[in-house]
Amino acid sequence: QNLSGRSYPLNDTMQNLGRTGFNDRASSLRVDSGYWIFCSDAGFRGECRTFGPGDYARLPPELENRISSGRRITNEYPYAQVSGRR
Repeated sequence: QNLSGRSYPLNDTMQNLGRTGFNDRASSLRVDSGYWIFCSDAGFRGECRTFGPGDYARLPPELENRISSGRRITNEYPYAQVSGRR
């Protein structure tokens, strides 16, 4: 937690952290840029959450020590509403 301990930089899509020695080990994370989705199961399955730029000293319970996959989904905020649409 608190961005301490060993780190594992993720610069691209990682469908399965199982062979990295980092599966189910993250208690915190830092997103330098873009918006990323991290999931509790390989292949972007299970509980998934989106994280934008910033430091996350503690992950939500559904992902704490449970992240098995992650990928950048966009560089811009992905949930903006389009004005004028109904």
